[in-house]
Amino acid sequence: MASVPVPSTFKGKETENPQNFLREVERYIYLNRITDEATKVVIFSTFIYAGSHADIWWNELAASKKTMWAEVKKEFEAQWPAIVVAAKSQLDYQKELLALRLKEEDVGECITVAGVSTWSHLHYHGRLQKLVQDAGVANTPVFIHQVREGLPRVIRDLTSPAPATWEAFLDEIKKANVDTIQDKAKREKEKKEMERAQNARIARLESRQTDSVEALCMQMQCATLQPTNNTTQIATMQANPSTTPPTRRQFRYVAANQNTQGQRPRGQPPTQEERDLMRTRVNELVHQPNTQNGQTAYEEQIRQWETKWGRGARCTEQSPYPLTPGTAQICSGVISHTFALLI
Repeated sequence: MASVPVPSTFKGKETENPQNFLREVERYIYLNRITDEATKVVIFSTFIYAGSHADIWWNELAASKKTMWAEVKKEFEAQWPAIVVAAKSQLDYQKELLALRLKEEDVGECITVAGVSTWSHLHYHGRLQKLVQDAGVANTPVFIHQVREGLPRVIRDLTSPAPATWEAFLDEIKKANVDTIQDKAKREKEKKEMERAQNARIARLESRQTDSVEALCMQMQCATLQPTNNTTQIATMQANPSTTPPTRRQFRYVAANQNTQGQRPRGQPPTQEERDLMRTRVNELVHQPNTQNGQTAYEEQIRQWETKWGRGARCTEQSPYPLTPGTAQICSGVISHTFALLI
């Protein structure tokens, strides 16, 4: 008797399942081979929690209804009716049937179900077979095509294109050779890995292309470059006949951290430090007015720049080139400077 599990006490709360309690008591009576009706009733009463709602009900129950176990069960079930289970309809099972999936990554893998090792496609087969029965379509060849189309390609290729019955379709899945499945699954995974690597490479190349365009726009916005505005020069010559138009100089812009022997890596815009340095250097240069004195001062700026950096040197964040007198101010939004860029 000591080896028989003892039922939990019953309080009559809504959180308790009365039917489970009643079954535990009956199992206890059966396993201990108790046949006397009075003994059964006494055992039942000992499993009612003292001071609970169930205890109040038991104490108020008429003595005439406590003589036979069958009568006690009847009164108990009247007081605590069995919870009605919301059973699924065939339509619900049909929806589950169409939604059931075997994951691509699980094909050919050994999985553990309830502590037992099995193949993923066999576990899928068991679940599918159960749903076919519950959905009430076991004897009707409906939904077979939809289910087959939802299978991973490896398993789908091992089944007939148009199975005539559920029994034949399920049998094909169950009898699929494991070695064949694993070999096909391995090839499919290698193919997908190759496709992912190719897509990632294409994405990187597209990103670099976009970055290079953005970098060019940033360089054009931040750089102080040599202008050659013909209209401005003509106006200057008309206002100051003695003014000699400055010689047009072609130059190239590169970042300060760029090796003069190579190019800035594509997709690498100027850093914040380079931008700050550019602004500081630009502010050191006085933008001359389009006057005789301004032209003279500008020519002196050019001479000093070439003396310091060398004629034909590159314009960098550390060596901004003076702007032509009378042209648009830096960052004014007006495009009036022409320049040559070497990328």
